[in-house]
Amino acid sequence: MRIKILSLAVLGAALVGAVPAGQAVSASADRPCPAELRWDGDRKCYSATARGVALVDLHIQTLRGHDHARAVGMVEEGGAVWMEVKKNGGPAKRVFLKRVPKGGMDNPNAASRQKATGWQYDGPGYLVRGCAANAGDRLKACTGWH
Repeated sequence: MRIKILSLAVLGAALVGAVPAGQAVSASADRPCPAELRWDGDRKCYSATARGVALVDLHIQTLRGHDHARAVGMVEEGGAVWMEVKKNGGPAKRVFLKRVPKGGMDNPNAASRQKATGWQYDGPGYLVRGCAANAGDRLKACTGWH
């Protein structure tokens, strides 16, 4: 499996310039992941963007004979990546919430803007989607249900 890490300077410039402060933008869309973002073993891969900024990728692989999904997002400090799961047509449940802490230089973990969820079973009876949001939900995106 390979994970491509983008330059934080490029990512930061894109995130800061993408949405004026205070303006909330939300998107839910399915686009196939670009080839360079697909992992070895991906059966399917989808990206969700908001205002042209890719926020989350949903990787679907067959593990132990069944589909499993994992979301990977690129968010700013205070942002989060998570998955939502529906079982047998029931309500959506948020799982694997991963936050990027705030704290600037005083918090060495705050510089990491790439977060990944755990693997979620996505076999019969289950639907999953990957979501990500920047701090304060100013920029939020979710893939479609799979």
